[in-house]
Amino acid sequence: MLDNAAAVLMRLVSESGRELVDFTQKDVEPVNEGFIIGYSCGVRTRDDSIERVTIYVNTSPSAPVDEHTVELLDAAGRRLTAWAYPQDPALPSLPAVSYPEAAGVVLSKFGIAAEGARLRMEAYRPGKRAVLRVDTATERWFAKVVHPSLASTIHDLHERFRAAGVPVPRSIGFSDAGLVLLGELPGVPAIDVFERIDRARFAQGLEQLTQHIAQVSVTVGARESLARRVEWYAERMEETAPVFARQTGLLARVVHERYAATEVPRPVTIHGDLHLGQIFVSEDDPSVITGILDIDTAGLGDPADDRGALFGHVVVSAVERSAGTPAGASLSAFADELQAGWRGDQRVAAIAATHLMGHALASAGRGDDRGAASAQLLLERAVAVLG
Repeated sequence: MLDNAAAVLMRLVSESGRELVDFTQKDVEPVNEGFIIGYSCGVRTRDDSIERVTIYVNTSPSAPVDEHTVELLDAAGRRLTAWAYPQDPALPSLPAVSYPEAAGVVLSKFGIAAEGARLRMEAYRPGKRAVLRVDTATERWFAKVVHPSLASTIHDLHERFRAAGVPVPRSIGFSDAGLVLLGELPGVPAIDVFERIDRARFAQGLEQLTQHIAQVSVTVGARESLARRVEWYAERMEETAPVFARQTGLLARVVHERYAATEVPRPVTIHGDLHLGQIFVSEDDPSVITGILDIDTAGLGDPADDRGALFGHVVVSAVERSAGTPAGASLSAFADELQAGWRGDQRVAAIAATHLMGHALASAGRGDDRGAASAQLLLERAVAVLG
């Protein structure tokens, strides 16, 4: 993915008059024609102290840039761009909510007194989005940082879902710079308590929720089905972990053939990226669904996309926890139950296999033995799904 990372990082750090002491790879995010790779770096400053800095390097030739981005060429002459967190060029609002003092100023524009607010990063996908939890003296809010072009649409989706009675967080407002301020959703993520869930009751509630979502009136399309660009995953795998390239290439060809041979259904409103981390349940009775998060990708689309996405997430969650744990065993059984529910539907199978390939790519990108083992298990399940 990144040839001679040490040399690239040394050049980046030296441009600010500092010295690279050590580094470790944190994460990998596939984007467009390349990857965004995160590194936790130890940097020696001018006063001889050591500070930790997170540096992200984007290998895509079409990567965005701004005044905080450094551009350089690697040994092969490829264009690279890099930035230090939180100066993400795709998320210009991120620095403004990454520090308590700055966040207080931003929240005051929404009419919220946030003096002394405490911040915690809940999720960050470089180049795509970030979610920060903001705890004030009396309330809790979530600042969602997205590309500026998406903020208005995300706010509108929350308004429409709530008007239709679908339990999603209340959107307080949005900023044209790419910030959406959301209220708190009651309950806990289903993935955190899945070993306590009655799977039959949960599945029934989930079916009711998806039918409710299908009735929401929206004006935008959902995220494009991953199955439409399955070859992209095969190409990225060849760059990331060539040992899996042949297997992934074969899977991609089968997915393409199966998906293309199925009939396109009438579009309805779907979530667009359904998984157990976004489905909230009652803490006292976790079989009861209390709401759903992250409807950024929602819109008119194919119900098979939500079914395939959920299955893929359940499988990778079971693999990460291992079947020997209570949570892993329950998740593994639920994956089998989900598959039994759509067995014979080649469209769902093709989409589910694509999601498994995507999760395998992320696992292989970790660059360690555990990641490689997980990738192999996920690819084997994709083969089984396709029969």
